Amino acid sequence: MSAGKVVAGGAVGVALGTLLGFFVLAPNIDGGPDRVVGDSRDELAAATSERDTASAENDAADGIIAAAAPDLVREALKDRPVLVVSTADADAVTVEATRTVLDAAGAVNAGDLRLTEAFTDQDKGDELKTIAANSLPAKAKLSEDRRDPGYHAGELLGQALGEGRDGGAAASDSDRGLALGALEKGGFLTYDPDSVRPAAAVVVVTGDDDGGDGDRGSYATRMVADMATALDATTGGVVLSGGRDAADAGGALGLVRGDKAATAAVSTVDNGDRAAGRVTVVRALVEQLAGKAGSYGTAPNAAAATVK
Repeated sequence: MSAGKVVAGGAVGVALGTLLGFFVLAPNIDGGPDRVVGDSRDELAAATSERDTASAENDAADGIIAAAAPDLVREALKDRPVLVVSTADADAVTVEATRTVLDAAGAVNAGDLRLTEAFTDQDKGDELKTIAANSLPAKAKLSEDRRDPGYHAGELLGQALGEGRDGGAAASDSDRGLALGALEKGGFLTYDPDSVRPAAAVVVVTGDDDGGDGDRGSYATRMVADMATALDATTGGVVLSGGRDAADAGGALGLVRGDKAATAAVSTVDNGDRAAGRVTVVRALVEQLAGKAGSYGTAPNAAAATVK
């Protein structure tokens, strides 16, 4: 055996002996493992208790606001048709609760479109763009400057489903059916044909996807942000509602908020999964229909908690 191996073996033995003495022979000395583990356990228990208390308080406050919501939004959107578009990762309970608060505000149900996972599948991008180009209503156009699949899909939806300047339909019933039918046949969305009518404004409900690290987002979050921006450009206004994580730099809300032009046009609400956020969605829609926009919620990049 070489001298190097003997030295190395001795070093390992010393290290193991030290660890043995620390964890086995002297567990209760100051700074010993039992003390460290005990302190960590106490800190974890305290943090867990604090989290549970905060969650319970939030739930209680949410319940109070939910009960008061009908009075808080009553007739705010009276007789205004509102379309709800939800992404594949949007929580179904949140989507339903959003429609409920819109009903309480007096909004006319202009339909509910549920996007599928295919809509945000990068491999389906070219197919989606082809449908958008081939299913446009009469006199409708797609942007030549913005050629992103999400943007073109949003333009198609907006021009097929939005109200015209006179408050009537921007597209004929047959053109609207053609556009939605093509998207449904392509597997990009599901909807009830009997419930869809021209919309004055749109709520896009998404989930908590933060888009990964960085501020460029994922393909999916960019698709949602682009679609919402295009819908806003082709309808009376859009509110993009999501969870707190979606407001991170790479999330759909974060991407809108990180774009000066987009954030001046599209309103965003980052606590749409809470009753307070859904009241804000209604108020933000009213603001949108008046030609204004804002960034609301609890995330650091929100401009205010709610519409003043």
